[in-house]
Amino acid sequence: MQPTPIRVLGLSPQQRADLLEQSAWSLSFTRSDLMVPAEFMKACSGAPGSVLCKEGDTESSMGILIEGSATVLKTPASGGAPKPVGRLGKDKSFGEMSVLNREPRSATVVADTEVKLLILPRAEFDRLLDTQPKMAAKFLLRIARLLSQRLRETTGQLAEQLG
Repeated sequence: MQPTPIRVLGLSPQQRADLLEQSAWSLSFTRSDLMVPAEFMKACSGAPGSVLCKEGDTESSMGILIEGSATVLKTPASGGAPKPVGRLGKDKSFGEMSVLNREPRSATVVADTEVKLLILPRAEFDRLLDTQPKMAAKFLLRIARLLSQRLRETTGQLAEQLG
């Protein structure tokens, strides 16, 4: 059985900014700041089982979950079935690495429940960088802080497993 694709919602930039304002991302930005990335994002929804991104795909985007939850799956280096390595809920984002480093996706993300999310495709991220450099810098700082936090958590988990 094929997974259900995500659906693009026909929301205005104002409505996308409203969704972004409902997320923890709003803590880093003013309302007028939120209107800028909202212009570059698309709002989507998906049913349980929808693949939000697939490990190995070269087309990249980052997503921010506004509603619902999803599981992050990673295929072991030795092969075999993908294994769950994390769970995402409201306010969590994914895909930042593939947008920044332009490498294939490192994991698959599958919706556990009905989800609503905002997606920033890499091409739109590049356009944000070119046309709104000040806002892009704020957005990049937010991404850097998220990735730094995740690295600290992963390092802590590794230390516990080794110790």
